[in-house]
Amino acid sequence: MEATRLQMQNFLIFLLDLVGVTVGYFAAVWLRFGNIETGYTVMGNDTYYRWFIAIVVLMMIYFLFRPNRGFFKRKFIEEMRMNLQTVILMAAGMAMVAFLIQDAKDYSRFIYIFTSGFSFVWMQITHRVYRKYWLSRRKDHSYARKMMIITTSDHAEEVIGNIMEEKNWDLWITSVAVVDKDMTGWLINEIPVVAHSYRSIFEYAMRSVVDEVFLYIPMDDEFPIAMTIQNLEDMGIKTNLNISQFQINENLERSLEKVGPYESVSFSGHNVSFVMLMMKRAMDIAGGLVGMLITAIAVIIVGPLVKLESPGPLFFSQKRVGKNGRIFKIYKIRSMYQDAEERKKELMAQNEMDGLMFKMKDDPRITKVGKFIRKTSIDELPQFWNVLKGDMSLVGTRPPTVDEFEQYCAYHKKRLCQKPGLTGVWQVSGRSTITDFEEIVQMDVDYIDHWSIWRDIGILFKTVWLVVCGDDGAQ
Repeated sequence: MEATRLQMQNFLIFLLDLVGVTVGYFAAVWLRFGNIETGYTVMGNDTYYRWFIAIVVLMMIYFLFRPNRGFFKRKFIEEMRMNLQTVILMAAGMAMVAFLIQDAKDYSRFIYIFTSGFSFVWMQITHRVYRKYWLSRRKDHSYARKMMIITTSDHAEEVIGNIMEEKNWDLWITSVAVVDKDMTGWLINEIPVVAHSYRSIFEYAMRSVVDEVFLYIPMDDEFPIAMTIQNLEDMGIKTNLNISQFQINENLERSLEKVGPYESVSFSGHNVSFVMLMMKRAMDIAGGLVGMLITAIAVIIVGPLVKLESPGPLFFSQKRVGKNGRIFKIYKIRSMYQDAEERKKELMAQNEMDGLMFKMKDDPRITKVGKFIRKTSIDELPQFWNVLKGDMSLVGTRPPTVDEFEQYCAYHKKRLCQKPGLTGVWQVSGRSTITDFEEIVQMDVDYIDHWSIWRDIGILFKTVWLVVCGDDGAQ
């Protein structure tokens, strides 16, 4: 199977970046020591070993994060942001490797900084030149895929116009087939109509250069779509079938899946790659293990105080609703009197939240020790066990109680399509000032639709900052 042009272009960009890192690294060695030979005399085999580490880290970045997605449509600022992110990741990866192999003290800071800075400037310049070159080739169509559009008369002009607006450098619409009336010889948006029937389409495809076909046929049309796709495939012509006619939210991501023996198109708000999910889970496990160690220390210190003020169990467990409605038990250090759940019904009239959450200032159910451990979030520490078990994640949405969940509307449930989190957007966005549940839902949905591992890391850092420097906590 041939690699797509897009994959080839991305690979060439990677090679350009690889050259930039190599030139930057050896230029840094030359500037630091006067020449490469002197550098090798001083550094020995480490000269090439450290260059190799930089290349391996760069390859891992491309494999895991695919920084060249949307390369030809990126604007200057977005390109700068992506290149800066790539260089920071590479620098962080090199530093991590040096730390793990206890080699950091032997690293030249000049070489390290110069290589990173040079790589960033190189990427900015070469990416811009590379993009301009290929976009300029769009005019002569010499590298473009020649596409035929098969559609109906009432959609032809719109479809051609929409595809042309995308300005894809590697796509050239050369012909149109209008299947509901004979318009052969007409021009639609300066594209010739070359066929009008099933038979004439294949006669044209046989004698003309057609790299691929785009089918935009209304669902109620009798045109033989399946047979057309099969016959075009028999000729080795790639076929694209429009699914927008189903009028499904265009922001949903689509992917081909197999359900049992059936081929299907999968629709979801935000598809996350397996690699990203594994990275999130690895972060959860690492954070969970560290968190359990902190929990053990905290329990030794505050446990006796909790028991002295209010007899009863040290830990509080409660059924919560997790991913897609799964029920699990959440664990906390008890911060309330034992009859807190029973007294909650009496206090519902004083609820300060607008919607399906309960919260009130100066809640009489909270003990004195409870106020302290809530303000410092110590009461939440046992939830690291939920994170290790896989019920929760370090970052996610707040898990509702069962009675809150039973009052949800359909769109509320989307906030549960990922694992709930120990912390999240609401917790780091001034939770005491946000009292509207619908606003919280919008924040959660935005987090889910635009999730990234970097956003999780940012939320974790902000959470630590708020806990250490002071926050209103869970009043």
